[in-house]
Amino acid sequence: MRFLRAIYLGLMSFAVGLLLGLFAYMLGGAPEGAGNWQNWQYFTCYAIPGGAFFIGTWAGWKSGEEYGSAALE
Repeated sequence: MRFLRAIYLGLMSFAVGLLLGLFAYMLGGAPEGAGNWQNWQYFTCYAIPGGAFFIGTWAGWKSGEEYGSAALE
């Protein structure tokens, strides 16, 4: 149960991270055309959603301690 809770919260956080990344991309200037890739876009397209997934998974794991094996003893 703890693992599923962590993954679920991570996926929900990832969805929010995608939206935040999209807004950051648009605020950063959002160059038109597919061939205009710039280095700052790595942050908006990968770091924000990935970081949101990591933080959400970590928070789900930490908040699910009552479901861990120590709770069964």
